[in-house]
Amino acid sequence: MPWHNEHRGWLILGVALGVASLFLVQANGRPAAVLDLPFGSITRLLSPDGSLILYGVPFQKEVNGGPQLWLEDARTHQRQKLLDISDGVSAGWSPDGTKFYLQDHSSSSSTESYIYDARSLKRVDLGALIRKSDSSISRFTSGHAYFEMERWDSPQTVIVHFYGHTDTPPVVCFDLRYRVKFSGTTTKLQQHVFPPGSKFCRG
Repeated sequence: MPWHNEHRGWLILGVALGVASLFLVQANGRPAAVLDLPFGSITRLLSPDGSLILYGVPFQKEVNGGPQLWLEDARTHQRQKLLDISDGVSAGWSPDGTKFYLQDHSSSSSTESYIYDARSLKRVDLGALIRKSDSSISRFTSGHAYFEMERWDSPQTVIVHFYGHTDTPPVVCFDLRYRVKFSGTTTKLQQHVFPPGSKFCRG
């Protein structure tokens, strides 16, 4: 799918256990296809060109230790397990289908986001790139810290939402956004710090 068709819609997969499902909205205002385990009815999500499938496997007694996220080649049916889901995970295709993101909500206090090359499965850790490029956020990253993939900005760039709150005094809530290039360059787009109890606090 050519990149200039990116505004036709977003394909998003959401897997959640005890947390709200995550999804983006298509350009026509309707929600994109969502995989929501263990409660959703959709079980497989095709890449834009139909060549790859992201899908979730629920917990099965005496078969696996918990729910899992897998990737399958639609032509060869070769499959690769991507993640054992500890709490919740969401994932979605880039508009051209060459990449997908995986957002791992591993605990109530942490979310990390990654970009995968759809064929090689080479992974870019978005939170690690931000931590490395912006040392000023070190006081935030040891508390309740959530790095969430917000949207694709270009074939090689995404917007990441980083928010949460510190756990040690003085406790503050924080809300930041970054433009992250997969080459490693990051640009801070905004930063807001709020007192505890503010209506703007999240996490």
